[in-house]
Amino acid sequence: MRDLISKFRIKSGFYKLKQEIKKISRKNKSVSLKAAQYIGILVTVKDQKQLDEVEEVALELKKANKKVRLLAFTSDLTLKLTSNNNIELISNEDVDWNFIPKREKIINFVNNEFDILINLCTEICFPLVYITALSKSLFKVGAYHKKNSAIYDFMLATQQQSISGFNTELKYYLDKIK
Repeated sequence: MRDLISKFRIKSGFYKLKQEIKKISRKNKSVSLKAAQYIGILVTVKDQKQLDEVEEVALELKKANKKVRLLAFTSDLTLKLTSNNNIELISNEDVDWNFIPKREKIINFVNNEFDILINLCTEICFPLVYITALSKSLFKVGAYHKKNSAIYDFMLATQQQSISGFNTELKYYLDKIK
């Protein structure tokens, strides 16, 4: 029964997302990692180890003189940020019953015009899919999922499950864009 309710909630969220996508138009263009100045990152974080990985990714980009803003979805509200790298944590408290993000910090993230928006989730996390779809970013990048192919400008099929592993693969290909 719980599974059925969850499927209904997600289906309702995807229906609402399709309605929202019809209302927007955006300009898109391929942007290399080298050329990007402002990078947005979305990721699902399950534990402190993953949060530390994400903070390391953000720090690495900052060292390369990139402005980075990161939004991490978590169900563990006890996680602690070890640095202030423009990382914001969101949880189920920040989404409606159909998993649609509702807080102002999320809306502000969507309205940023990042040069590249990177979704580091290797599994579908609907709130982050929603944010990606409505983002005004020039170039949207993420893991390959057939269901989300209309949302991204570049998708990478990967076997990586770790954040840092997927990030390394993604950087390899983003560095090849001219």
